Parts: sequence; structure tokens; C-alpha cells
Amino acid sequence: MLAESLLVALGMFSFAPSERTMNAVSKLPVAQYVVSASTAPVRRPSTTIGIQTTGKSAILIDAKSGTVLFERNSRVAYPIASITKLMTAMVLLDAKLPMDEEITLTKEDEPSEGRPELAAGQVYSRNELLQSLLIGSVNMAGNALARTYPEGKAAFLQAMNTKAAEIGLTSAVFNDPTGLDETNIASADDVAHMLQRALVYSEIREITKRNTLALKDHKTNKILNIASTNLLLDSFLNKKPYSIIAAKTGSLPEAGYCLTQATQDDQGHELIAVTLGSDNHFSRYQDVKALTAWGFEAFSWE
Repeated sequence: MLAESLLVALGMFSFAPSERTMNAVSKLPVAQYVVSASTAPVRRPSTTIGIQTTGKSAILIDAKSGTVLFERNSRVAYPIASITKLMTAMVLLDAKLPMDEEITLTKEDEPSEGRPELAAGQVYSRNELLQSLLIGSVNMAGNALARTYPEGKAAFLQAMNTKAAEIGLTSAVFNDPTGLDETNIASADDVAHMLQRALVYSEIREITKRNTLALKDHKTNKILNIASTNLLLDSFLNKKPYSIIAAKTGSLPEAGYCLTQATQDDQGHELIAVTLGSDNHFSRYQDVKALTAWGFEAFSWE
């Protein structure tokens, strides 16, 4: 386990939390995630000062204090693909719409590229669409949730960008609710703080920890089994002493392979890792495994 995570990379390590980090975290409404100097992790004596990752940018932060433990190109904005769906989920949940309301999918909901995961005419509850959005990264679900938002999809997209500004994301731009639009961009720093804010939502935490979803069409009773896109749910990071508490994957030709994940140890310490533009499907998981394992080994919480 340690061998895969302790690859030394000189000059890539950052200790101090930025002003941007502290300001963003201080806005969080739940006391558990408000910045507290007493909860900031402390560097253990070590000869390693960082790790090598394949991503164009990466960051590792302590979820509760906002302290940056590692960063590389973390302020450069890149396409984030389906990591977008974290913001989609937050905006939906903020709206307090009836989650058991049935939504009929339409041709309008079909993704702009790729084969549709679902089909026009199928009927699901808003809650089921949210689950498919976060577990299987189902693009039709994102489009349907945005379409059925009060005042429609344009208002939903405006709410996404308003939410990004409100929580202090400085580079994030959202032009569609799924992440298929390559102009949906954010820095790794912004992605980390977007997931940090998403941790406030118990629904997001509970949904993204699930390996599978049995999605039943209310019209035909046909069941579609959807697997989680996060392969790390079956890794050592989801076995004692660790547990994965929230995550989201993303990939596009323009974005490469992306992943953000929050992991907790058995003492309740939480780290958020982000990699954007990793080399391939599997390297993003290796990058986040390495960042997270290194963080727990290299730091202690006094």
C-alpha cells in the first residue's frame, strides 16, 4: 500500500492554506466543516515532500480545516467533465423540489454525444434520477433534472454559476448540467472546495458511497442495474481504517480522466483529493489513491 503512494516528487508540496481556501471554507454552514486552527493537520517528520501524479493538476486538502497538503498546478482551470454533476446535485437539492415527483424523460434529455443510457418515455422519480446522476454518471438524468427545474434549464445553469460564486469558486464555469460540454471548467483547487461544500449534503454523501443502483422504470417496471463509476469503492481506501465518504469521476477527450474523492480514517480525519487530466481511466484512481494514502501517512492531527 505504501509503495504505491510514496513516490517522491521534488518541489510539488505546499503546506500553507491560501486566503482563497480559508475564505471558501469559512462560508460552510455546518460546524463540522468550518475552519478551525486546532483541527489543521501537522506534518510528520519525513524525508518525502510529495508524490508524483499523472494529472495535469492535482490537490490534496484537509476537508475540515481547508489546509492544502499538496498541490500541483492547482489554480489552472481545466475541463472537469462529469465532476460537474456535483454542482448539479447541489443546485437541485437547494431547490427543495419534491424528490418523489415522477419525471418522464424526453428526447430533449438525450445527451449531445454518446449512446443514451436511458430512453425517452421512461419514468423515474426525481430522487432516482439524482441517484443515477451521482452513481452511474447518467447524462440523461442531469438533463432531465435541469429541464424540470423551476423556470427551466437556462435558470438551472444560471443557478449553477451563482452557486459557484457564492461558495467562492474563482475559476469555475458551467454551461451544461452533465459535463459533456468541454467549456465546463474549474481548477483543482475549486473542485476540492466544491466537493468540500458537497459534503454538507447528506444525500450526496450517502448516494456516492453506493456501488450499484437498481433503477426501475415506473411505466414498464423494467429494471436497469447501474454500477458506480468510482472503482475505488472496492479499494483499500474503502476498507478499515479508511472509508470513502463522497466522490465523483469525470472524463472527456478534452478533460482527460478526472476524479475527486473525500476519504475518512477511523479517527474521523477527512482528506479531499483531486486529479484533473490524468493519463488514462485507471491512472486517475491510482493518482487519488497515492495522494490520499500519502496524506494520511505524512500528516497527523494534534
